[in-house]
Amino acid sequence: MTFLNPAILFGLLAVSLPVAIHLLSKPRLKRVKWAATKFLLQSVQKNRRRVQLEDVLLLLLRALLVALLIFLFARPALLTDAGVQLGGLAAPAVIILDNSMSMGQSDGVQTRFDQAKGMADDLLSRLESGSSCALYLSSSQVKVVIPKPTTDLPVVKRSIDQAALTDGSSDLYPAIKQAVDQLKTLPGAHKEIFVVTDSQLSAWNELPHIRELQEQNSKDIKIQFLVVGNHGEDNLSVSAIQLDGTVAAMNQQLRCSVTVNNWGRTPVENVSVKLAADSDAPQDEGIIAHLDPGASKMITLNARFRDPGYHSLTASIPGDRLPDDNQRSVALLVLDRLNLLVIEGTTKPDPADRDGFFISHALTPVSADKVKDYYARVVTGPIDALENPSLSENQVIFLCNVRQLSPRAAQNLRDYVNRGGALVVFPGGTTDTHYANKDPLFSPLLPATLGQVTGPPAGESTLGWQNKGYQHPVVALWNRPESGTLGTVRTTRYIPLTPKPATDPTHAPQVIVNYTSGEPAVIEQTVGKGKVVLFSSTATTNWTTLPIHPSFVALLNRLISHVTGVSGNNLNLTPGAAFVCPVDNSNAGRELSVERPGDPKKHLVGAIEPGEQSAFLRYADTALAGPYRLFIGKEAKPTAVFAIQFDPSESNLAQQLQSDLASLLNPTPPTGTESPVAVSGESDSPHRKIPGQELGFMLAILALVLVIVELLLSQRFSRSK
Repeated sequence: MTFLNPAILFGLLAVSLPVAIHLLSKPRLKRVKWAATKFLLQSVQKNRRRVQLEDVLLLLLRALLVALLIFLFARPALLTDAGVQLGGLAAPAVIILDNSMSMGQSDGVQTRFDQAKGMADDLLSRLESGSSCALYLSSSQVKVVIPKPTTDLPVVKRSIDQAALTDGSSDLYPAIKQAVDQLKTLPGAHKEIFVVTDSQLSAWNELPHIRELQEQNSKDIKIQFLVVGNHGEDNLSVSAIQLDGTVAAMNQQLRCSVTVNNWGRTPVENVSVKLAADSDAPQDEGIIAHLDPGASKMITLNARFRDPGYHSLTASIPGDRLPDDNQRSVALLVLDRLNLLVIEGTTKPDPADRDGFFISHALTPVSADKVKDYYARVVTGPIDALENPSLSENQVIFLCNVRQLSPRAAQNLRDYVNRGGALVVFPGGTTDTHYANKDPLFSPLLPATLGQVTGPPAGESTLGWQNKGYQHPVVALWNRPESGTLGTVRTTRYIPLTPKPATDPTHAPQVIVNYTSGEPAVIEQTVGKGKVVLFSSTATTNWTTLPIHPSFVALLNRLISHVTGVSGNNLNLTPGAAFVCPVDNSNAGRELSVERPGDPKKHLVGAIEPGEQSAFLRYADTALAGPYRLFIGKEAKPTAVFAIQFDPSESNLAQQLQSDLASLLNPTPPTGTESPVAVSGESDSPHRKIPGQELGFMLAILALVLVIVELLLSQRFSRSK
């Protein structure tokens, strides 16, 4: 037996209190001579022994009662062998069930998640009445199903059986940390956390923090890991789908790049890759002839949309043991018409010499007879065109070699950007850098301050763009060798750009591409609801070869997709993220329905939320990857479409090596060669004793019995005296 609060045992000194009270309350006799006393002497001598025995008995009962109360507060408990133990007040526990996407891998009979739920049910079935348990689900987000340990174990079992798999990524630390924080608030010297997982590599990204938690709380909280599966299955996945340098427009061919990864240990042959629009049949198909273990390959497929609005594209491969990553979706906005305004700072008689000549032709790369049917409608004009208040009709405005703007034009342009318009600025020889840096209306639009016109470093005739390591999504396409390179762009003159400090970290200036010198060549920034892109050189060949570079058309198209939101950057989210979209105020309060991935049936999920300037469409139940279609009222066409995309690393089903987890899974690290973790259950030695069932209830009953006995005896003895 042991005590959970041993310090309370010092209270046993209080056992002396009944003795002290008895001695202090003992009457002091005063001798008085009285002749009749001799007749009572015989009776007193007869009863003295009985009275003394009664006093001693009451004194012992009262002392024993005080001792029992002290023991009760010290919380005595029986010692038991260490092992899988949930329960009671002595061992409240938390079961953490890994429900990340990798748990959906199957061995051909059942998934790892089904195995994990069976293991959790088995833990509960081994508990005695009175045990308590909580339940957390762990993926990229922690779902607290039962926050505090409860003795209602049938509810826990039902919650385990109803637990659903998600397409979130693996991360055990947040759930373990939350469970430790919860158990710290509960009394007791022995508590348990059971983590049931497939031990995927990515689940242990924060392994040092998990070890630290275990070491800091090893005295009263024990963390045990139960691993399902012997090894990760071979797996193919669709890890990426990207638009290749084109804007999604109605009746225009849309080229997409689909990346397939082989996470297995053997090569695969003739992998079929299909591309479908919305829920229609595939529009294009390609074959990857050979894919080595651990390698990835990209294939280009095409699609076409007949209607403008929100749509989705889904790339898929044949099914395997982990079905959820055999397809990947991307949401995008398909345009009916794209209106582009090109403002030229100077006027020249020869069209080929004008500031917007190369941009206008790059934006409509078709023959003259096909321009009228092309989705992009390009209008060129002078600076005065910016004084027209109807700038919002244009999705993008280009400023080419503009010296200054009138206050009215600058205000119109500022209002246009703040309301969600996109502005692209190309400086030139006539650009007034002092005006651009100081004008109170125009300067706040620019993401950088402009320096004085300069040239390449000493000894160099030209300055090139970086040729690798592209980080920004606009230029990420050129990380692929087959796409060419931007490193062959050459510049003879440019205006140095110094990014402005950000007042809002979420809207900080971002460099799209650098020069080889490390200086920014192109910078972008979010301003209000719109975006502004600033180049450091011209839109003509006067200072740079960019306008005649083979990638210029693709660069402009990707730039337009990015700044207009057509590329769907805000339409493609991670599992668990909430989708929010502004809609017209007239829709406030109307019903909102959703079609979830793999389920063509509409489900009523709430209503449109009112707002100050616009109403909001909000949906947060996004645990599954794939396209979601949202409908307002009885409308047949979706009001919005967004896609949830799983983390590509979740498709790597390799397990963490046992040697790396030795300190967590076993007291003594195993020796020998490294091998993936198999099943780990009870890791304690069977000879180690830990606190088990508490005896508090038994002592409380015994103390109550003593109180009743003491009251009855004291009443009886007082009458006899």
